[in-house]
Amino acid sequence: MDGSVPIWLYLILALNFGISWWNARSCGRAWVESKAVGGSIRVLVWCGAIQSAIGFSSVFLFPLLFLANALFPDIFTGDQLNGAVSLWYLTIIFPALGTGLIITIESWIAAYRQHSLMNIGLAAYNTLAQVHNTMGAINGLGPAFQAVGKLFASVAKGRGDAKGKAAILGAMIAIAVVVIALSAGVLLTAVLIHRYAGTVPLPAAAAATAPRTA
Repeated sequence: MDGSVPIWLYLILALNFGISWWNARSCGRAWVESKAVGGSIRVLVWCGAIQSAIGFSSVFLFPLLFLANALFPDIFTGDQLNGAVSLWYLTIIFPALGTGLIITIESWIAAYRQHSLMNIGLAAYNTLAQVHNTMGAINGLGPAFQAVGKLFASVAKGRGDAKGKAAILGAMIAIAVVVIALSAGVLLTAVLIHRYAGTVPLPAAAAATAPRTA
């Protein structure tokens, strides 16, 4: 890595952070009420929380990748970096697609029942995001599996020499980066949900729960 970061990456991470914060806030405001009511609202709140955790984990992932490369430039190389990104992607893509589909369908229902500009816009955004994520999964799963396979294959081929030890350490760092990013995303989501929990009366709970697909 040469240390340069394209501006579009900052913009994407900022967008992911904003959407994730909105999801966590919306879920938190309806958390207590949805727990009492149960049913589809509770499912939707959990879907929003999962989307929030995934979005936050993407924001934490890239600084951790740069930090790992800066601290261990001879161990955490391009192959390990690609392997870490792919491992994170394989971990989150199926929960992201599943919860995103539920949120999208719910937004369609809301737009059909109440033809407000906000509901229609939200349904359109969720639909586009879901299509984008699905197409990305179709095109990206193969290369992601290959990158992860290459990461662990380098460990399996290690012969106990310096190169083999470096491969093992690189794989361990890659796994640690992914685990830390996912854990940080879950923790921040939990903190925000707890912060906003119980701040909306029961009749407004459904209206407050409007997650976005990351």
